[in-house]
Amino acid sequence: MLNIIASTARELNPEFVREPRKGNENNVTWVQRHLETLAGEDGAKGMSYLVLVGGKQKSYFHTRVAQGHMRNDMSPSHWSHVALLQGSGPTDKGALWEISLEPAEGFGYPPSDNAVEEAHLSNYSSKNMYPNIAVMQLPVKLSDMRKTILQFKKQRVDLDCVELLLLWLGYVWGVGRADNPLFDGYGIPSAAFIEALCSANGYDLTPGLESRASCPEAIWQAARWWHEFQINQQGAVPIRGMWHTEHYLGT
Repeated sequence: MLNIIASTARELNPEFVREPRKGNENNVTWVQRHLETLAGEDGAKGMSYLVLVGGKQKSYFHTRVAQGHMRNDMSPSHWSHVALLQGSGPTDKGALWEISLEPAEGFGYPPSDNAVEEAHLSNYSSKNMYPNIAVMQLPVKLSDMRKTILQFKKQRVDLDCVELLLLWLGYVWGVGRADNPLFDGYGIPSAAFIEALCSANGYDLTPGLESRASCPEAIWQAARWWHEFQINQQGAVPIRGMWHTEHYLGT
């Protein structure tokens, strides 16, 4: 059973808006275009940026279905994965930190760095493979996140993302009788990693959910509905960003 608290907000976050692609624009171009807007806003210098993607591959399909229990209508999530950009502006290279269930360069030896890998946004450039895309600006300094990542990689006692990775691989690969890990409070590794970084820096990314059970859908819902909590309870500006969805599972 998932313990989820609903937001009391009556209006969607006006700072997190839908922005369609322009023509055949790929995801890298789309993200860079909107980073220009976000990075030019007041107080945006040096902030952290997340990228959410919703994919069609088998593992991404299964994670989207698994997160349906986070939604009131039980429909599958639009989102599969979340990553943290290593830069904080449109001129920075698209390098990112992530914990992927399908890493482009393979898994390597996850215990070395608590499953955290460095990758590139270009891995998610295809709008056909990754039709859903979002970029979010968090009110957390990227320099602070970098310091936290160094500690996170060496402190599996705080959050063992190697364990999360194995649990989710077992589920998406259909190993034995593997159940949906979210039911037991085990979040999707990519989101649990980002959540832990934010928490270590005093920011509650998903107020309606226990941190270790985080997932891309919870981050999406927080960006849309928890802006009043972020302002009134955390004294922070709400999450800002853009999103585009065109692939839906179910009705």
